[in-house]
Amino acid sequence: MKIDTTERSGIDFRREIKDGPALLELARGWLKQGNTVVALELLQSALESPEAERLTDIRAKVLKETGRALMMQSDWDRADSHYLEAQRLFLSDEDYRGASECARNRANMFFQQGKFAESGNLCETALEWASTIKDYELRATILNTLAAINSSTGEHREALQTFKLCLADFRSAGNILRQGYVLLNLGLTHIDLSEFPEAINSLNEALAIAMTERDLHLVEICYQNISKCYLEQNETMLAKSVIDTARKILPGLNSAALETELNVIDCKILRLMGDFNTALALANTTYEQAVENKLAAIQADVLFEQGHLYKQIGNRCLAIAKFNAAAQQYRQIDMDKGFRDSIQAVEHLEKGADRRL
Repeated sequence: MKIDTTERSGIDFRREIKDGPALLELARGWLKQGNTVVALELLQSALESPEAERLTDIRAKVLKETGRALMMQSDWDRADSHYLEAQRLFLSDEDYRGASECARNRANMFFQQGKFAESGNLCETALEWASTIKDYELRATILNTLAAINSSTGEHREALQTFKLCLADFRSAGNILRQGYVLLNLGLTHIDLSEFPEAINSLNEALAIAMTERDLHLVEICYQNISKCYLEQNETMLAKSVIDTARKILPGLNSAALETELNVIDCKILRLMGDFNTALALANTTYEQAVENKLAAIQADVLFEQGHLYKQIGNRCLAIAKFNAAAQQYRQIDMDKGFRDSIQAVEHLEKGADRRL
């Protein structure tokens, strides 16, 4: 269970506020700030209020928010029991929106735990209730989880179809920004399938929405992945152009993660262009940035890129050392693909050495 270190409020809510709905709204405000400890104090007071005792809908809403607070603390079992009771109460009032939201949140909770089959079954149930009331926005959020399950289980074709249904529902609901993030997910799924032209099309659509909605985080992710797609197609100059454009458009982010991510891509571009010395110097600087800012995944990526650089230069020993270091780092952060790629790179180098003996 994740330990919540947020301080308690020091307020006796039973004395200060006695109205259940008011306590519920206060709790929601604290949850938005990420303070689950204070939120749970408020929700406990709301649950004991006369309104929650008398009115099923108020009690169900309090239980649902309690489930959300407990889920944020990774207290999975207690969260699930609160969601289940809230779901039962919503159904007794024929509140299918509330019941669907409970089932969807439980599905998200199981997804976080890697229980994909249970998550998928709950998504189907939630989808049925959301469809009953024709709530397209709610349907879309459920379909997004279903698509994520497909991606996590390697069913990328199914994920594409589900993301397209999700996109259609967000369009029906008129939620433009969420359309952008679904288009991003479509692009990433095409990348998983090595369908790079299709990925670039989806990512460019997402980028257009990100620009219109001024979502710099989405802009950043789109630029990074468009550049990677061009690299995969050996379009080195196009990849470089995308990165240079990103640096001009995104300086206001002041993000260490963004700077190091762009540097990693730049290293690969420089290597493919044959400028090994500049690439090595940039890789060394980027690794220091990644360590300083505790960016573990980027540290692994830089080590992997350094391995390729030393391999290109002809320094087999240093290349093997960097690939092994990358493998160790990928293993520590549970990035299986990076770990496998690093080990494979070491094996190829060692086999090449054996053949020369």
